Amino acid sequence: MRWFLLLLLGTQTSQACPGVKMVVSSKGLDYVTDLVTGWVQEKLLTADLPVVSGSIIGVSYALYDMKVVKVDMPQPSVNFEEDTGLRVEFSGLAIAVAGSWRTSFGIFKDGGAFELALFNTDTSSLLQLGRDNQARLSVECLTCDAQIGSVDVSFHGGASFFIQAFVDLFPGHIKGIIQGNICPVVEDQVKNLEEILAAMHVDYHVDPSLIFRVPLTNAPVVKTSGIEVDLKGVFYSETHPKEPPFPPEVFQLPWKADYMISLGISQYSLNTYAYACLTAGLFQINVTDSMIPPSSPIRLNTSSFGILIPQLPKMFPNMLMELQVFADETPAVSLHMDSFSLVLSVAVKAYAIDNTTARRPLFRLNLKIQFNGKLNIGNVTLMGQMQLENLTLSLASSEIGTFQTKTLESTASWAVKTVFLPKLNAMLQKGFPLPVMKGVTLAGPVLQVKQGFLAVFSDVQIKYPLRTQEEF
Repeated sequence: MRWFLLLLLGTQTSQACPGVKMVVSSKGLDYVTDLVTGWVQEKLLTADLPVVSGSIIGVSYALYDMKVVKVDMPQPSVNFEEDTGLRVEFSGLAIAVAGSWRTSFGIFKDGGAFELALFNTDTSSLLQLGRDNQARLSVECLTCDAQIGSVDVSFHGGASFFIQAFVDLFPGHIKGIIQGNICPVVEDQVKNLEEILAAMHVDYHVDPSLIFRVPLTNAPVVKTSGIEVDLKGVFYSETHPKEPPFPPEVFQLPWKADYMISLGISQYSLNTYAYACLTAGLFQINVTDSMIPPSSPIRLNTSSFGILIPQLPKMFPNMLMELQVFADETPAVSLHMDSFSLVLSVAVKAYAIDNTTARRPLFRLNLKIQFNGKLNIGNVTLMGQMQLENLTLSLASSEIGTFQTKTLESTASWAVKTVFLPKLNAMLQKGFPLPVMKGVTLAGPVLQVKQGFLAVFSDVQIKYPLRTQEEF
């Protein structure tokens, strides 16, 4: 069940409240079981089997050049075991193998070809899912039992006098060997999976400036109907990583049995993205006249701004202007039933550019801007549409004396509606990727905006190979 366990990580330092939650239901487990069963059968048919050697009644033997020629693998039973993990059971497994054999008894040597078939092989194992000391998903094989119903062997070739005694005793002998090795092989595979999980990253680069940290905040919650993994889900600036100055909020993600997965993304997690962008210096821009649309009635020069601030062209005649625009507080996202809001606190420092290209400070404006919007989902992308709800502007400081800001506020509102908002909505329509692994796509996703968190319910389609390291 390696791919199922890797899928849990998508989409893992500890904190009391997770920012992201993911639930895999029994329906999702059944889908992964179907997928893995077909994949295992394909792998068995192309597997290189090791040489098997030993001794019976003094006859040394070796089986080599073995290939699996047929696999009859009934659908395994894989179920969640409450408070533990997974119970995996195979019943009625049959495998046919063909290869070559050789024997030696003193100076006598013999060899030929053989066919071997295992019938009614049953295995049962219980896997415990947990959280290791590095806050990653862990897996351990707690119990294992294996039984082989019968073994049929046909030898071809060989004419030595001792071969018949060897043939008569071999089926029971090889049955005991194979039966005794099934559980050690299962345990080795689980240990290999544990090593893969232990090597996985808990930090993912979402762009050159930001990382997304997803250690497990606690051990997985396992019920008979599914499993929930809780992840920290916090964004950080890569160059200036700081813990968010606001606490995570508790939220409860509904478990939906008719969907394979449920994904919950908290308002807190979204706000850590905004804080990470702020600490990374991404919320600032210097605006020059060349960036103003040609249709704008206001240009970035002191003459044009004289309409808004009468004393400006008198004090700084015929000069270009530059605006330093930056967020002076972390943008705040609030999620409500079926809608969301975004509040921006923006500062604008205005400068006049003199003949020496030196910047002459003019004034600083503070703006509070509130947007309301709707969210929707497409495949593995979160999209949205926003509209301006309110904008207020105030004069914070001035090197040119006081002036009225009402007209400036109206101008700023016009600029936000005609310049900033279309660009913001274009970005929202392009969308933001949801935290799912490469190779996993959502089928028929449903988005619900709840109070304080987003919930996505969906079936999935998985394409090998899954990405398990640097990116989602």
